[in-house]
Amino acid sequence: MILSIVRNNSKRLFFLLNVFLFILNSIILFHQQSIQTCVNTLDSHPTTRQNDIDNNDYTPRLHQPLTSLILRGLLVFFPQSQEQEYLPELLWFYRSWLEMMQQEPFIWRTDLIIYTEKYTLPLQQLGCIYNRIRINKGELPQCRVFPYQTLDFRNGTDEIDKTNMYLYQQFDKNRSMALMEYTKKYPYIDSINIIAECYPSFAMYDYILRTDIDVFLTKNFGHFVPHKDTLLVGKGGYSTAFSARRLTRIAKDMNWMYANITNIGSTWYGPPHIAQRIANFSLEAVLHLSMNEFTLPERQGRLGDVLWPEWHFGVLSMYGTHLAVNHLIVAENIHIGLATTLLDQNTDTKDLYDIEKNNHLHLHCWHTFEPFSKSLFKEGRYNHINPSTLMNDTSASGYAMRLALESRLMSFGGLRQALLTSKALPNS
Repeated sequence: MILSIVRNNSKRLFFLLNVFLFILNSIILFHQQSIQTCVNTLDSHPTTRQNDIDNNDYTPRLHQPLTSLILRGLLVFFPQSQEQEYLPELLWFYRSWLEMMQQEPFIWRTDLIIYTEKYTLPLQQLGCIYNRIRINKGELPQCRVFPYQTLDFRNGTDEIDKTNMYLYQQFDKNRSMALMEYTKKYPYIDSINIIAECYPSFAMYDYILRTDIDVFLTKNFGHFVPHKDTLLVGKGGYSTAFSARRLTRIAKDMNWMYANITNIGSTWYGPPHIAQRIANFSLEAVLHLSMNEFTLPERQGRLGDVLWPEWHFGVLSMYGTHLAVNHLIVAENIHIGLATTLLDQNTDTKDLYDIEKNNHLHLHCWHTFEPFSKSLFKEGRYNHINPSTLMNDTSASGYAMRLALESRLMSFGGLRQALLTSKALPNS
């Protein structure tokens, strides 16, 4: 009896293993064909590639218009359905916003703008106002919440009710239906879609920062903006020689131009109209990639990280942005600054002078187990640390640690009160 059960289980495991190997082999063959296609087509569309690009053309240029009234918006997507997981990140980002404004010129205004499914109690307790755009340049900084219907919960047969809550969301029904079908298992598409669809809610700002929420603004962000009509992009970590060649080939398949830059980060800082243009093209590229460059098992997440870092559905939005930015640089002459030392900087650097000497504007929690690690913070591994002991630690690690710990210890009401007084009097 026992031997029979063991044999049956062994047969079942053997069968499942063979099925997995068959699927994996099919996917490898699919991507090998893609490699051959890439080799065969690299020279077939010479007009789509600009080979004389000089990376110095993309040096990020900043300036400090300290006496001009500047309006800025910090745009984030907050997945309310996963509030318990992401609320700590929102709180430390909120705390860093308050810290940054201490160094900001008094006449500047920087709003925190949150797109989410529901106006929940924590957002209300933080003092966030609901569904109200900025109409007055002199209004004090605000945390603004706008209702956003995520792609997961859209009904493909109905329009969004624009007469009710979604006043500032431009709904593209056909694109939404396509994204629902081909990116259903991809969790990060809404962070780009808010920029594409919600332009009326942020069009009035001079500059926006499109960012994830597991980030910290530094004090440097308080007094630097991109030069003129330049949009800065942070540093990414998705590119390999294989993926770079493949994305070049895909641009040709799409009949898109290609500026030959890579590792474009998830953070954008610049004029709203340029950000929206990039977002719209990114979504178009995401759809093309999902339909033509990934198999169904990959789109359904069945393979996990097996093909990382060469080609991975988990960074689909990064590939889409890569194609969009490369195309728009050449096709529409948009101005991009590669802010690889300014945005998306590590939170585990111990150099006390790194933030200041390199003008880091923005720290991003990359995957690490060195301090500061967002995963260890959420596990309570840093609870024994008193943030006051870090007041003089100017390293990225110390700065992030202090603000995260303070955000955990401060009440929602305390954070709200700090916002209300952030511009009450001119900075001394």
